[in-house]
Amino acid sequence: MQRLWNLDILRIVAISAVVVIHTTQNMSKLDVTGLDWAVLNVYDGLVRWAVPVFVMISGVLFLNPAKEQPLKKLYAKNVLRIVTIILFWGLVYAALNHPPADLSSESLYAFFCTAVLGHYHMWFLYMIAGLYILVPVMRCIAASPKTLDYFLAVAFVLNTALPFLTSFGHLSLITQLTDNMLFQMPLGYSFYFLLGFWLSQRDFTRKQETGIYLLGIAGVAATILLTYAASQAAGKPVLTYYGNFSLPVCLASTALFTWSRRWPIAPGGKHPVVSRLSASTLGVYLVHVIVLDALARLGLSALAFNPVLAVPATAGAAIVISFALAALMTKIPFFNKHFV
Repeated sequence: MQRLWNLDILRIVAISAVVVIHTTQNMSKLDVTGLDWAVLNVYDGLVRWAVPVFVMISGVLFLNPAKEQPLKKLYAKNVLRIVTIILFWGLVYAALNHPPADLSSESLYAFFCTAVLGHYHMWFLYMIAGLYILVPVMRCIAASPKTLDYFLAVAFVLNTALPFLTSFGHLSLITQLTDNMLFQMPLGYSFYFLLGFWLSQRDFTRKQETGIYLLGIAGVAATILLTYAASQAAGKPVLTYYGNFSLPVCLASTALFTWSRRWPIAPGGKHPVVSRLSASTLGVYLVHVIVLDALARLGLSALAFNPVLAVPATAGAAIVISFALAALMTKIPFFNKHFV
């Protein structure tokens, strides 16, 4: 299977976007009428496509019919690795942020629970482990073009279109009806997993691509403007349109993923820098929160000075340091195969 270098680049871009999101997370504590909140809203809204894009990349790699995914290999290599990563890094973050108060059984059990549940950003690892478990089922769906089209259509309506329509406070009856129907199978991140594969198999005309890009730009703008308008009306942060299944975020994610297929990089060549950075992205995901916390203690954060400059300065520093640390971890024997 020929290496898809555009996915490596897209993975690097997406992890950088995740760092930006976590750099601006304190915006929920700010006054929504203030300029600082508005600036952070812009930065945050620009990169909300990060997680959906990550899931779409995984969908391309795991659903490719040319690459076999035996059940034994899937569990022994992929699922088990995610589990070990969750346990190890959950323990690291628990020790750093919630060490046991004493050696009593109650305190140690609470520490154990905190470690197993993981830090706030580790939800992604649990989600991706669940998707890996469902890969055999999704490969069956992906193998049939008509079934895939139907699944994506239903999933788009239930995950994205209907929630967006009802988010404005109307058509609540539709929500009640769909809730009563107990739709579960098409819901969740399997939508993006299969969407990534679907997009990778499509050849769009220039006119179609242009339409996708325009919708993506509109999606980014809508994410920012709708979040601002809803928050101003409520007098507090309303983050509905930041959601990974929000229609604006879905449009932006689809556009970026589609555009990445045209990024100029020789498919058959060797690209050592891209390879190293791409191989380090999981490590960046695992350590960047520690780096952001350390930078904050040193006085560098999104609100350390004018956020227009502070956000890119903080995120940029965290990205560089996290990639350096991740690159080092990938060089450690045994550790690099099991914990990063």
